[in-house]
Amino acid sequence: MILYLDCANGISGDMLVAALLAVSGARPDDPGPLDDVVRPALAAAGIDPRLVALQEVRRGGFAALSFRVSDGPGFATFDELIMSMYASDLEQPVTDAVASIAERMAAAEAEIHGRDEEHLHELGGIDTAVDLISAVSLLHRLAPERVVASPPALGDGSIETAHGVLPVPAPAVLSLLAGLPTAGGPAAPGGQPLGELTTPTGAALLAHFAEEFTGLPAGRIELTGYGAGTRDVPGRPNVLRAVCVEPPAAGEASADAGAAEAGADAAFGGHGPGGHVLLETSIDDLSPELLAHAADTLREAGAVDVWMSQALMKKGRPGVVLHVLTAAADRDRLAGLILAETSTFGLRVVPCGRLYAEERHETIKIGKLEVAVRLGFVDGKLATVSPEFEDVRRVAAAVGRPAKVVYEAAQSAARTRFSGA
Repeated sequence: MILYLDCANGISGDMLVAALLAVSGARPDDPGPLDDVVRPALAAAGIDPRLVALQEVRRGGFAALSFRVSDGPGFATFDELIMSMYASDLEQPVTDAVASIAERMAAAEAEIHGRDEEHLHELGGIDTAVDLISAVSLLHRLAPERVVASPPALGDGSIETAHGVLPVPAPAVLSLLAGLPTAGGPAAPGGQPLGELTTPTGAALLAHFAEEFTGLPAGRIELTGYGAGTRDVPGRPNVLRAVCVEPPAAGEASADAGAAEAGADAAFGGHGPGGHVLLETSIDDLSPELLAHAADTLREAGAVDVWMSQALMKKGRPGVVLHVLTAAADRDRLAGLILAETSTFGLRVVPCGRLYAEERHETIKIGKLEVAVRLGFVDGKLATVSPEFEDVRRVAAAVGRPAKVVYEAAQSAARTRFSGA
């Protein structure tokens, strides 16, 4: 099972706990995992389990669970929190994960305020420790094969902190999410500021657990749960959506993909028999040279397109997602090449259609020299002009002008000549 976190409206510790409780079957009238997982974990950590409660609320029209923590004194320092975890009766994997996340937050605090800053303001109240222990315990019990998330929205405006009024996103959030994709989050021009959408605790949990930042994975949706933030946000529901997705089994994937491929291009107005598929795999243990060689090999073998995107893998390791777009008829052959040329043990297969502009190839002249251009027409109108760059470079060298000038001149000449075609 894959756990997908939809962070379009940000993420905080309490939102994640509430969303995990929701997909685990908790309800205000039947707490279930709140009593079976969260409260025992808090008791094992020496925290009063009566401090937590579950409510159903509405945020922007969505019914969602809200995880509430009563006020109480927290921990004074990172070391105090980490040592408390190791001295507790928590299960070892939970202890290790909470300590690791606390160390991430300590590093962010030290980066921003210096290592003389011993007190963690984020831990001034007990709620942050409760959120960390509860979220980690629920994820440990849920035991997803992997956690995937959308890039988190960060918000805008300002926030009151122990260090004064700070702009959103807070410095700690930026530090914790360094190197990871985000959705930003400024309000529309002239609109009301959104405030903080992703908190330091939410950012730390996301950075620790999410192996990939992308859209909803392919597969069968089993469960969906909504965790509510503590406030209403202008113009959007302040909820975190958690989705449990069961990837298709090997046999199901082949049958489902084959059926979808047969009509994908027709459904989307594309060309070519049999449709297309997108082969994807996440890699964090292959050298850049071998990855580049694998990409070249796949292109030479007939892939429609090959590209890579950055991803954060388990234990904070940087990695890439290899994407290979291919005709459905070439799926198995190129899948075999990926398995042979990379270190992966499996691939995701996503059926997809393609939309095409009407394409023409023409030649225009810059002075007496020719430049090939690729033209794209939509509804009979010229929409795109792409000069052949090797021709542009050759002409630029011949006339002694910058390539950018020749490129723009070729575009202008092509638009003038073919816009009425």
